[in-house]
Amino acid sequence: MLRGLTLTALLAASPATVTGQDVSVRAYLSPGATVGVGRQFVLNVEITGTQALTEQPTVPDLDGFSQFLGSSQQSSIRMVNGRTSVTLTIQYRFQAIREGTFDIPPFDVEAGGQLRRTERLQITVAPTAPTGGESTREGEVAGEDLFVTAEATKTRVLDGEPLVVEYRIWTRVDVSSFTLTRVPEPQGFWVEDVTPSGQPQVEQLSRNGQAYTTAIVRRVVLVPTGAGERTLGPVGLEAQVRVRSRDPFDDFFGRSSLFGTSFASTAVLSNPLTISVQPLPGGRPQPFSGVVGTLRLTAELDRDAVDANDAVTLTIRATGEGNIRAVPPPELNLPPDFEVFPPEVSESVRPFGPGLSGEKSFEYVLIPRAPGRRELGPFTMSYFDLGSGAYRMAATAGLTLTVTGIEAGGPVQLSRGGVAQLREDIRFIHLGGTLRRAERMLFTGVGFWMFALLPLVAVAGTVGLRRHRDLLEGDVAYARGRRASRVAKKRLSQARGLARGAADSRAFYAEVARALRGLVADRLNLAEAGLQAGELEAHLKRHGVGEDTVQELMACLDHCDRRRFAPSHGDPAETTRFLDRVSALMTTVDRAVR
Repeated sequence: MLRGLTLTALLAASPATVTGQDVSVRAYLSPGATVGVGRQFVLNVEITGTQALTEQPTVPDLDGFSQFLGSSQQSSIRMVNGRTSVTLTIQYRFQAIREGTFDIPPFDVEAGGQLRRTERLQITVAPTAPTGGESTREGEVAGEDLFVTAEATKTRVLDGEPLVVEYRIWTRVDVSSFTLTRVPEPQGFWVEDVTPSGQPQVEQLSRNGQAYTTAIVRRVVLVPTGAGERTLGPVGLEAQVRVRSRDPFDDFFGRSSLFGTSFASTAVLSNPLTISVQPLPGGRPQPFSGVVGTLRLTAELDRDAVDANDAVTLTIRATGEGNIRAVPPPELNLPPDFEVFPPEVSESVRPFGPGLSGEKSFEYVLIPRAPGRRELGPFTMSYFDLGSGAYRMAATAGLTLTVTGIEAGGPVQLSRGGVAQLREDIRFIHLGGTLRRAERMLFTGVGFWMFALLPLVAVAGTVGLRRHRDLLEGDVAYARGRRASRVAKKRLSQARGLARGAADSRAFYAEVARALRGLVADRLNLAEAGLQAGELEAHLKRHGVGEDTVQELMACLDHCDRRRFAPSHGDPAETTRFLDRVSALMTTVDRAVR
């Protein structure tokens, strides 16, 4: 006890570098130079003779075969034969993701006012965790005691046919918490995250004759966007595990909460999946909805009769099983005297068996310009019926609208008015006023030119307004670009409400990611559904957006993905800071794209 107090006092009183002690640097790997795919290894940088660094070391890029998990540092002090030595160790945690033997080149560390270089290291990533009597070191978890599996409801689907992939953790050890560290974006798929909110539902299941505690950590619906073989990369997970310590002094020195128990960090990878996507048969009718499953269309008007030049709302609703988000706006083919505004679109989807179901509605504002009885519809759209293996046509019932009143451009009723007269037969001469020279030209006055140019300005404004409305109706890219900022701010406002009212932060980060992706998709006229991070980055760079802005956007989206999958509650201060960061980023991106 006295020795521990003495060491603590020496540590607090000692300077950053102990006088008389040489500063040395070395790098080494733990638990060893061989690690299994999906398992964790640590690159340790040990600096002897100092407890502080003016600058953190820049370690080599190991992305070719590993995933960075995090870093930490610790210091220690020893006193032998009256001589005190201090050591600072910086630990960089990685998860191995690719087999092979790889070199870790030397790198410089600034310590004691000089640059010191580490030695070259070599690591071997084996197909599985090493086996044998020494394979499981103290604090490690055996591969059969903790792992993650990926399972798909189907491995052979048609182009556009949804499938569900579940990632499940299996454990025979006590897991206190976990975080998804690697969530690769599936190439060639539109992705809908349907992971249940809140804490994962824990079950007791048997696998290969062994009892496990298990829970679903991620569930996604994938919709292929093209035929061919598709490989889903493994998902990485890091877990904090309670392990039994062999050192009885761990608890004595405060390194555990219970006697003989300590916490160890372990990392695992799920298995990859291969999905075979078959093309749809030929003979596709038009217009095609993109739905592979079932589709139903309904249409309704908010009223059956309306005056000419008054507005009426037409709602067309698509429901069914399949990728309902992919349903495009229906072709209306309305009478030529109808003015149509771009629709307000709303949608909702949910998991359904091995796929997806949902609803998507289009609300159009129509303005009839001439009276009469008008027939609207039926509105049609084709889909591929999985049950029959053939194309089908979904259609609405026809609608009837009665338009009353006077046709636009017809007789106009004018109200009577005029100058008030002092007498019916005499107008008195107005005395006073300002006289002007008779030779002064009328067109030299400012007032003349103001009144002369006013009709031209009015005509130009009318033409500009008409062009703006025509573009909104006929140019989808123009319409999306005009409303991009407004829609993004609305989504960010909804995220702010979720941050204040929800105990779980996943919905908040999902809405923030949707706002960021939606802003870029609307500004660049891209399909938001299925827009992958790599494609988004390429489009932004192609439109001249700066590298710093692009990287900040990628970092914010990556942060949203990590927090959506982390089973923890949100910190109000952290979400507020992140909202301010995203708001400033959206302003920068909007200006850069425009």
